[in-house]
Amino acid sequence: MAAEPVEPLRVQVLGTVSAWRGEEQLDLGSGRQRAVFAALAMRANRVVSREDLVSSVWGDNPPTGASGSLYTYVSRLRRVLEPDRSRWSGGQTLVSAGSGYSLQLGDGQLDVIEFDRLRESANELWNRRDLTAAKTAMDAALALWHGEALAGIQGPSAALHRKRLAELRLAALERRAEIMLGSGDINGAVTELYRLASAHPLRESLRGLLMTALHRGGRDPEALEVYEETKQILIEQLGIEPGANLRRVYNEIVARPTANAPAPRTPSLAKVAMPDVFVGRSNELSALRNRLADALHGTGAAVWVEGESGIGKSALLSAALGDAADRGGQLLWAAGDEVGRRFPLGLITSCLGVEVRSSDPRRVAVAESLRAGESGNSQQWHPEDPLLAAVEQLIDLVDQLCADGPVVLVLDDLQWADDASLLVWHRLVRLTRQLPLLLVGSARPLPRRAELDQLRSVVSTWGGDLHLLEPLDEAGTAELAGRLIGAEPGPTLLGLTDSAAGNPAFIREIVHALVRDKAITIADGIADVDDIDTEGLTTAQPTLASVVTRRTGHLANLTKDALRWAALLGVEFDLGDLATVMTRPASELIRAIEEATAAGVLREAGQRFAFRHPLVRRALYEAMPEAVRVALHRQAAETLDEAGAQVSLVAAQLQGAGVPVDAWVTRWLIANTNAVARRSPTSAAELLERAITSPGLRDEARETLTARLARVKFWLGRIPEAEARSVLAMTTDPERAAEMRLVLAYLDYLGHDNARAIEALDQVIGDPDVPEHWRFRHQALRWMIVRSGLDDPESAELDAIAELEKALKNKDSFSIAQWSQYMWLTASMLRKHPEALEHINAAIAAISGRTELADLLISFLDNKMFTLQNLDRLDDAGQTLDVARHLVSRVNLPSGPHIAAAVHYFWLGRWDEALADLDSVMRDGPEITFYGLRQHGVIRLLHGTAALIAVHRDDSVSLERHLKMAAELTDPTPEAKDNIDFLMMAQALAAEQRGRPTEALQILAPTLDHGYSRMMLRHQWLPKLVRLAIDLGQHELAEQALQVCEAEAEMEVRPARAAAAVQWCRGLIEQDPGALLTVAKHFAVTGRKVEHGMAAEDAAILLAADRRLDEARDALHDAIIVYTELGAAWDIRRAESRLAPFGLRPITVPVGPLSKVEIRIARLVAAGWPNADIATQLSLSRSTVQMHVSRILRKLGVDSRLAITNDLIGQG
Repeated sequence: MAAEPVEPLRVQVLGTVSAWRGEEQLDLGSGRQRAVFAALAMRANRVVSREDLVSSVWGDNPPTGASGSLYTYVSRLRRVLEPDRSRWSGGQTLVSAGSGYSLQLGDGQLDVIEFDRLRESANELWNRRDLTAAKTAMDAALALWHGEALAGIQGPSAALHRKRLAELRLAALERRAEIMLGSGDINGAVTELYRLASAHPLRESLRGLLMTALHRGGRDPEALEVYEETKQILIEQLGIEPGANLRRVYNEIVARPTANAPAPRTPSLAKVAMPDVFVGRSNELSALRNRLADALHGTGAAVWVEGESGIGKSALLSAALGDAADRGGQLLWAAGDEVGRRFPLGLITSCLGVEVRSSDPRRVAVAESLRAGESGNSQQWHPEDPLLAAVEQLIDLVDQLCADGPVVLVLDDLQWADDASLLVWHRLVRLTRQLPLLLVGSARPLPRRAELDQLRSVVSTWGGDLHLLEPLDEAGTAELAGRLIGAEPGPTLLGLTDSAAGNPAFIREIVHALVRDKAITIADGIADVDDIDTEGLTTAQPTLASVVTRRTGHLANLTKDALRWAALLGVEFDLGDLATVMTRPASELIRAIEEATAAGVLREAGQRFAFRHPLVRRALYEAMPEAVRVALHRQAAETLDEAGAQVSLVAAQLQGAGVPVDAWVTRWLIANTNAVARRSPTSAAELLERAITSPGLRDEARETLTARLARVKFWLGRIPEAEARSVLAMTTDPERAAEMRLVLAYLDYLGHDNARAIEALDQVIGDPDVPEHWRFRHQALRWMIVRSGLDDPESAELDAIAELEKALKNKDSFSIAQWSQYMWLTASMLRKHPEALEHINAAIAAISGRTELADLLISFLDNKMFTLQNLDRLDDAGQTLDVARHLVSRVNLPSGPHIAAAVHYFWLGRWDEALADLDSVMRDGPEITFYGLRQHGVIRLLHGTAALIAVHRDDSVSLERHLKMAAELTDPTPEAKDNIDFLMMAQALAAEQRGRPTEALQILAPTLDHGYSRMMLRHQWLPKLVRLAIDLGQHELAEQALQVCEAEAEMEVRPARAAAAVQWCRGLIEQDPGALLTVAKHFAVTGRKVEHGMAAEDAAILLAADRRLDEARDALHDAIIVYTELGAAWDIRRAESRLAPFGLRPITVPVGPLSKVEIRIARLVAAGWPNADIATQLSLSRSTVQMHVSRILRKLGVDSRLAITNDLIGQG
C-alpha cells in the first residue's frame, strides 16, 4: 500500500516564527531552539555554518556549551520537521552539509520569500503604471505579515533581520499609498498616510506624500499645517530643518494653491495617535466603542472619564475613539494644559478648529467674530455679555457640524480647561440627546475644581457614562510590561514594575529606562533584569525625573522638605514618625501633608500616609546627594529609637544608604537584631554582615553579632560555615559553642558527609563541658543521620524491635523514645499507619515529662500529625497541633511546628493560615534547636507548599519567588527527598498553567518510582498524573500510575487516603463519573477541601462528556464553591475552560456571609486602603486580595469598593 503523501512544510517569519504541515502547527520548542530555526529559515536553501548559527543565536560571547546545545536543538527540530525520518536517514528538510546545516524549502513555503517576490512584482507593475495590478500584488505582499517579524526571537542576527524587514514593510506601505494616490483614491491615501505618518513622525517621505495627497484633495491649509508640524518635530527631536524634498513639496503647494474643498474632518497627527500598546480597561473600552457606534448611527451621549495622572485616560480614549474618522465620523480633539486656563474659550476653539486660516468658512466666520469681540469692534455681540454670545456661536457651530454628520468631540485634561470652555462643554451635554454628538471629557481628580464636579454631575443627570479608572492590576501590569518589551516579564522585572502601583505612565518609564540602560536580558522568551542595583535603577533617568519635577515643583518649601524626609521613611509612613525625624510638632505638618495629597503625590493609607507612586518616592530619595542621605538616615535612626519607635523602622534607617557602624549603632544592633530577625531575617542578615566587617568593632560584640548572623543565614537557607567557625574560634561560652558545633555537624549532613557529621557529634556528646540539653540535641541529630537513607524498612523493623527491648529493659527513656520513633518510621514506610500511631504515642510518652527534650517532643508530635492525617483523622491531627503549640509556648521554645501546621491547613483549605505559618518559620529564633534543624531539613516542603498555594491562586510573583529559592538549595538529603513532593506538584502545575502538559507529566515522573522515596505519599498526587496522561493520550502511563497507587493502597492496614486515590485514578481511566462523585463526597466528609474540589471537577468533565449536563453542572458548582473559598483563581479558570466545550457557562456561586478574612479586608477597604497595602498588611498576595474584594462586592451587593462601608460590612 502506497504511503500517504506528506503535506508540504509552510514557514512563517513575518510575525511569530511558526511552521505548519497542512493544518497542524508544529512545536518548534524553546526560545533558543526557535532562534536556530529562524536563523536557518532566513537563509533557506543555503548552508549555514555551525559557527554562524552559534553567533546568530548567542552573539559574540557564546557560553561554553553552545555547540552542544546547537546539536541538541537541530536534532529536536529534525524530529519535529520530519517525524517519520529514520534515525540513520539524513532527511530532506533540515540537512547536514559540510560544517553546517541547510533548511530546504520550495516555492511558496517561506513567507518572507513570497513577500519579496510580490513586493518586487508590485514595484515593476507600478513602474509600468499598471496601478490596479500593482495594488493587488502589494496587498497580497502585506497580507503575509502577522505582527513584528521574527517576534520573540532574540539574538543579534534576529535583531538585524527584524530591522531590515521592518524597513521593507514600511517602504511597501508607502508605495501602496503612492499607488492609491496615483489611481485616484485620494481619501483612502490620506487616511492611510495619516496613520503611517503618525506612527513614523520622523520619516519625511511619508510626510511629503501626505502633503501631496492633501494638496490634490483641495486641502492646502491642512497640508501646510502638516509641514509646520513636521518642521517642529524635526527641530525638537533631531535639531534639523526639513530636507530638500519636503521643502520642494511645500514650495509647490504654496506656488500652486488649489481651490478650497469641504471642511476637513481629519484631525492633526498629534491628536489621532493611537497608543502603541494598550492593555486592560476592557469594560470601559467596550462601553466607549458602543457609544461611538451609537453616535455614528445618530444617537448622541456624554461620557466622563476620570483618573489620576498617567493612569491611561488619553490612551483609553485614543484606543476607543481614534478610528472615528475612518468610520465616517468627525473626530475633534484637544487637550488642556496649565497655561491654557488663562485664555477664555482657548481649549474649545482649538478642539473645533476655529481659526482664520481654516478651509471651512463656518469656522473662519466664528474665528473672525471672536477676534472682533476681543478688540471691541463686533457689531454682532451684545455689549453687555460678549462671552455668552461667543458661547452661543460655538454651540451653533457644533450644531452645524452635526448636520454634516456624526461628531465625536473630545476634551482631554479638563482640569486645566478655561472656565468658558467648560461652560460650552456643559451646554453641549444637554444637546447630546438631540444631536449625533458623542461628547467626551477626561480629567484628573486633582486639582479639585467645583466646575468639574458640576460637569461630572450633569453627565450623570443626563444619562451619560462615568468611568473612574483604577490602577492596573498585577496581570495588567505584567501584560503592559511584556508587550512593551516583546517578551514575558520575569519576577525581578515584575518586582520593578510593581513599584509603579499600576500606573501605566510609570510602568512605561521603568521599562524604557531599563531598555536604555540595556539592563534587560531575554532568555527562552522571558525578559528579566539580572545583576543590577534595582533600587537605584531608573530614577536617574531624565524622563522620570521630569515627571517627578512636574508633580512637586509648585509645592511649598515646607511640603517639599516633608516629602524628602518622608522619602527616607519609605513608601508608606506615619505622620508621627515624620514629625519625629523632622523634630517638628505633627500639627505643623498637617498643611504640608494636605497639599502633597491634593497634588496627587501622597495618599491616605488607613491611619498612615503613602506615596501614591513608589517611583516618586524613589526619585525624591535619589535626588539627595549620597553623603546627605547617609547622614539623614543615621540621624533618623537615633531620633526614632529615642522616641521608642518600632525596631523594624530603626533598622530600615540603618540599612538605608549604608549607614556606618559606630558605637551607638553597635549597641543598638546587640540589643535589637534578634527582634529584627523575627520580622525580617534578610534585613537582619544585611545589618549583621555590614557590622561584623567594621574594623572598629570590639571582640565581644563581634562574637555576639557573628553568632546571630550564623543563625539568620542558616534560616535563610545559606551556608553559615565561616561564621560558625569564626564564633568557635572566639567564644568561651559553652552554650554558644555547642550551638555552633550543632550547626557545623548539620552542614556536614547536608553536604552528604555523614561520617564526618557523626564524628563531630560524638565528640560533643562525649564532652563533659557541654550543657545537658545541648548534648541531647546532638544525640537527636545523630539518630536522625544514622536513620537517614533507610531503604529496607522490613529488616530495619526487626532490628528496631530488638533494640527497643534493650532500652525497655534498661529503662532508658531517651533510647525508648528514639527506637519507638524509629519503628514509627518503618511502619509509616510500610503504610501501617495504625501501628505507626502506637509507636509514636509510645515515643511521646517516654519523654513527655522532660522539658530538656521539649524540642524532640515537638518533633514526635509532628510525626503523630503525619500519621493522623494519613488515617483521615484530621480533627485529631488538629488537636495534636494545638498540643504542640501549647508546648512551644509553655517552655518558650524558639521553633514551632509551622511547616507541619501549614501542610495540615493546606489539605483543609485554610490556605491563609498555612501561609502565615510558613512565614513564621523564618521568623523563629534566635537559638537553633534540633527541631529547628528538622524544619530546615524539610525547607523544600516550605517552598513547595507556598508555591503550590501560589499556583492555585494564580499568584505568579510568589510562585516564581519560592521556586527560585528552592532551586538555590543544596542537593537534597534523604529526608529532603521525602518532602519534595509538594514542590514537584507546584512545578508541574506551573508547567500546565503555561500550556506545557508534557513537561508537567515529566516533572511528576518520580512519583511512579517506588525507590525514589519510600516515605513520600505519592498516592495524593497520582490522580493528577493520571488526568494529564489521559489528556495526552498516554494511557499506558495512566495504567502504570494506577498500579503504583494500588500498591500503596494494598499496604494500608485500614483503607484511607491511598484507597480513595485508587478509586479516583480508576474512575478517570474507566470514565466512571459515579466513582469520582463518591470520591468527592468522601473528601467532603473528611474535610479535605482541596481534593474535594478537584475530584468534583473531574467528575463534572466525565458527566458532561456523557451528556449528563445537569449533573455536570451540579458537580462543577461544587468544585467552584470550594475553589472560591480557597481563592483558587486558576482552578476556577481551568475548570470553566474544561467545561466550556460542553456548553456549560461559568458558574455564579451563591453569596453567603463574609468570612473572617473577608471582614478584615472589607474594613480596610472601607478605610480607603488600596489592594497593595492590604496585601502587605495581611501577608497576602495582591491577586488574593483582589479576588477577596470581588467576592466582598458580590456578597454585599454593591458594584464599587467606594460603596463598602462599616455599616454595610456589619449587615453582611
